[in-house]
Amino acid sequence: MSYTEKPLPRGYNWRSSKWFILSTVAIALFAETFLYGFLVPILGDMLQNRLHVHPSKAQELTSAVLALHGTLAMFSAPIIGYFSDKNQNRKATLLLSLAWCIIGTGIVAGARSVPMLLLGRAMQGIAGSAVWIIGFATVADTINPNHMGFALSTMMSCANTGTIGGPAIAGLLLEVAGYWLTWSVPLVVLTIDFIARMCMIESPATPPSTPDGSLTETAGLLPSREEQQIPSKSRNLWGIILCNGRAMTCLLTIVMGTTMATSFDATLPLHVEERFGWGPSTTGLLFAGLVVPGILIGPVAGCLRDRVGAQIPTVICAIIQATMLGLMGIAGGDIPWASAQNMGKPLYAGCIVAIGTLRPFVTGIAPVELTATTKAMQERSPGIFGPKGGMSRIFSMMDVAASLGMMIGPIIGGSLKEMLGYKYMSWTWSFVYLILAALSVCFLGPQDTEKVPRSRSEEE
Repeated sequence: MSYTEKPLPRGYNWRSSKWFILSTVAIALFAETFLYGFLVPILGDMLQNRLHVHPSKAQELTSAVLALHGTLAMFSAPIIGYFSDKNQNRKATLLLSLAWCIIGTGIVAGARSVPMLLLGRAMQGIAGSAVWIIGFATVADTINPNHMGFALSTMMSCANTGTIGGPAIAGLLLEVAGYWLTWSVPLVVLTIDFIARMCMIESPATPPSTPDGSLTETAGLLPSREEQQIPSKSRNLWGIILCNGRAMTCLLTIVMGTTMATSFDATLPLHVEERFGWGPSTTGLLFAGLVVPGILIGPVAGCLRDRVGAQIPTVICAIIQATMLGLMGIAGGDIPWASAQNMGKPLYAGCIVAIGTLRPFVTGIAPVELTATTKAMQERSPGIFGPKGGMSRIFSMMDVAASLGMMIGPIIGGSLKEMLGYKYMSWTWSFVYLILAALSVCFLGPQDTEKVPRSRSEEE
């Protein structure tokens, strides 16, 4: 068989480098979360002035538009993960998701009816789910396992930056620049995202070469010797992961961490207004206290996991976070020293900041540990999840877990507050975090590949 030597594409070295691939994924994640939050401060104006929705239906429709994103992500994630693991070229899939997102964003911006608004939002939701799954899978396949914690945590920090930046920029521009100039900002973000994705060249772990040793841009499409030796028989990934105590602890941590965090959306504003008399501006600062520390601390948490493993930081920070949740419940209550007139206000604000600081060490480490667990299974039994591995399906499971938490968080939080009161709602979350700490002690042992426990499904 003869090979035709092909010249390397221009800029191959930097376009296929790890730093550029990570930067491209970071931009994609930022763009997705930026677009998700960008609509929030604009939506009320759109419903009133463009869609002419009756004020009595505005709140219901606002909730439906925002919930649609998470709902579609939860149902589409397994499908996206399955086909992504079957596809050899993740760059093409990322470009397809970007095109889908651009069309959906255009439909949302130009919507003149509620059905068109929902259609555009649905397209954004599916495209966003694809970005999360394929983007994180690309990072997992690119980065050495010893640096996985730092890489994934940094990606998450970039995504959280978009969560904060989207609403802030949209709200400011809508007041000073008008509707269409406001929507030009997402267009700029998507343009930068498009350029980065077009430039990126996927860098396989062991790129094949031409007869003279040079690499080709299409080399990733050719099976390597290692791939040819991978057993053809693969196992059921879903069954193996769901029967593995280590993996299930990670998924449960993601679900409960997201549930607790989103429960604040439904309970915090009304509680601080009733208890402390704080208005929207102070409430906004409290929500910033839940998010901003995680952006700064996230890479540190990931680096700590790479050095000492997941168990120690997760257990310690889960216990401390449970303590903060317990104290937050009594802040501003009947206890004299914690009343609103004494230490209640600084105690509540301090607990909020502490919870935001500790979150990366618990819910932020869980995705990293689940990724490492899956890689350990694949190294121990090559081909167990198919020739291309199962990273996309793993991240689709994480996406479903996070989406489930986003859906049930406000419902459970609001219900607990109504039935038991804010104090007992906080104590309930405190108890949940103590359970997560106990599960971490039992299942998040040494991170070494050889010591990751086998599940019964994996051994069969």
